[in-house]
Amino acid sequence: MVAEVHQIDTQFYAFLYHLSDTQVFLFLSILIISTSIIAVFIVHKFIPLNLRYKDNGVIGYMSAFVSIIYGVLAGLMALYLINNINYAADAVEHESDAVANIYRDSLWLNPNFRESIHASIRQYLNGVINVEWPKMRNGIPLDSTNEVAINDISTKLSTYPVTTRQDVMSVHELMQDVKTLYNSRQQRIHMTYAALNPEIWVVIAIGTILTLAMNFLYGMNFYLHLVVTTAAGLMTASILFLLITLDKPFEGEFIIEPDAFIYILNHMDTGDLKNQARLQTKNPATKNTNMITKDETATQ
Repeated sequence: MVAEVHQIDTQFYAFLYHLSDTQVFLFLSILIISTSIIAVFIVHKFIPLNLRYKDNGVIGYMSAFVSIIYGVLAGLMALYLINNINYAADAVEHESDAVANIYRDSLWLNPNFRESIHASIRQYLNGVINVEWPKMRNGIPLDSTNEVAINDISTKLSTYPVTTRQDVMSVHELMQDVKTLYNSRQQRIHMTYAALNPEIWVVIAIGTILTLAMNFLYGMNFYLHLVVTTAAGLMTASILFLLITLDKPFEGEFIIEPDAFIYILNHMDTGDLKNQARLQTKNPATKNTNMITKDETATQ
């Protein structure tokens, strides 16, 4: 049963994410409002007005009870999805910062090692921008292909000829940046699979149906009833649209983009990164020397 629900959920998402957000909203609104109008016609035809009017108090109580639970559930799910988006954005920011740090900190290395590491950085950035992001946007699982560039940087740093204590400290710092890059990349990949479970979508669907069904049973003027159910249908369609657009932070129209990685790739040799790096490389060991001085002072 769970497998069947998951399959339906996957197929439904595949259909929705081939549409623009405007088309998704219109699809949900038309589907729910048209269903609500048909339901109102059926209720008015088969259930007498006086019978429904007599029980308006009970219907109103149950409608309020169901609507409150549905609203709380939708609010909690929206908050959860917003937190997922923030977490995914933080992972992307940390990953791009780690790449920029590796680039800047590697500028003091001897030319051969420096150019070799920069080539690996470019390979990694091109893989993220041109391979991994399109896959994430289309819901395609990522493999470990792009980890080759990270492992390559780590291997090169492990073979760097260190001759001074400053070299040791600097290589250690670069290795820490590589570790941060690897961990941040794993967090980003993990967030590509972050989504509401199919079982939660089933509960939300049940809550949507019950919320609308309560409005179908009210005893009131036919045309007023149409207006009320249309408004309720538009509201529930908006809630579903919100949850769908917030779900899966790397899929859909409003998603996290690889702008930070594109910026780094475009500014590795020119622009802000180079200017910042030039300030650091005027005295390559300044930062490490300060650290060493603090260590020696603490020891004394």
